[in-house]
Amino acid sequence: MSDFGGPLTLSLDKDELVCVAGDQEVDLYKVRSGKLMVFVNDGTKITPLAYLGAGEYLGELSFFDHKPRSAHVVAIEPCELIKIPVNELEKQAPKWLITMASHIAQKIRTTDELIRTKGIRRQNVESIKPLSIEDQRHYYQIIESRL
Repeated sequence: MSDFGGPLTLSLDKDELVCVAGDQEVDLYKVRSGKLMVFVNDGTKITPLAYLGAGEYLGELSFFDHKPRSAHVVAIEPCELIKIPVNELEKQAPKWLITMASHIAQKIRTTDELIRTKGIRRQNVESIKPLSIEDQRHYYQIIESRL
């Protein structure tokens, strides 16, 4: 457990969803162990955005700006997460820091939307490899079962 006093430890099995894009829940998670995939979908096309491991955080945009989740997150192996409730933010952080973080989150969301609609040109940049069709079907079925 952490110093916050409010966090919960969660255990996830492989293929268990942490969140789905559009979820209203805005708590922060720290990965204690295991590996997660952050991804978006366009219909049945699944695009991985990031892989998260021990020591990394997820949900920070929603944690700071209280807006719905922007991506899906699934455990790709058994995981243990620390869930930090959003109400801990106001208890622990000064108001000016919360305001600044909220503005940064909005700038990131604006940039994400621009990339989503206009695309991005990559030159000599190593990117995350796309999933196989079978893997895309697998993760699409997982998010469909949640909706």
